[in-house]
Amino acid sequence: MPLAIDLVLANGAGTPVNKTFTLYAPSAGDNSVATWKLKEGTISSVFPVITTSARSTGNSSRKMQGKLRLPSSYTDSVTGLTRVGSAFEFDFSCSIPDDYPEAIKADAVAFAKNLIAHALIQSMMRDGQPAT
Repeated sequence: MPLAIDLVLANGAGTPVNKTFTLYAPSAGDNSVATWKLKEGTISSVFPVITTSARSTGNSSRKMQGKLRLPSSYTDSVTGLTRVGSAFEFDFSCSIPDDYPEAIKADAVAFAKNLIAHALIQSMMRDGQPAT
């Protein structure tokens, strides 16, 4: 099993800045969630959060799932308190059959990574619009 560590990810600024998602709770094993938080914001309920888990599917494969949640916030004009607004959520999962060839696992991971990095996919994610 991979060792859970802090995750350093670049943000979307014109000149990207690396942000550290601090490991909040490692997974205890199968069917247990690992959690990371970007501890930025005025209250913890607006911290961006990444969660992941993995498990055996019982049919000769394993499944990994994850989620990135990036809430928005605003200042309540009456109370002056920070409130949680809507949130961007990105869910991802992959299935890895036990008999999947080791020789092409690196390609599978690279294609998935590069798909998310592609300008078309990023535009679709940014605006929630289909490619037509």
